[in-house]
Amino acid sequence: MSDCSADLDAEIRRLRIRIIGLTTRQLDEAVDGAMEAADDLDPGSDRADPPRPRREIISEALTDFSALASGGRAVPVLGDQSLADQVVVLLEHGVAAASALPPDERDLLLSRLLRAATGLRRALA
Repeated sequence: MSDCSADLDAEIRRLRIRIIGLTTRQLDEAVDGAMEAADDLDPGSDRADPPRPRREIISEALTDFSALASGGRAVPVLGDQSLADQVVVLLEHGVAAASALPPDERDLLLSRLLRAATGLRRALA
């Protein structure tokens, strides 16, 4: 297991715990936060978002995770109780998809997923 893979596994656990711990009121609460761009189109640049509800930030991240590793398939809206599970499933799917790629592409996808997951966790703080 590469360092990036281990870091992503740890980040997935942190996100799951963080999202499960959010109440409906906290999901509705608008927060300031910058989510790092998950792609390399604008390296080193963070998006400075206006305050938005945590639920919206998580939904956007789900779309980003799908774009990275699932061909941009639509992510169903399943409700607050499923947000953490959706995050975990999409990230773990990304890890599985990466394992089928050549080493350079695998490392790139894993680092993008790690960056996106870390950005989500920080934005939810």
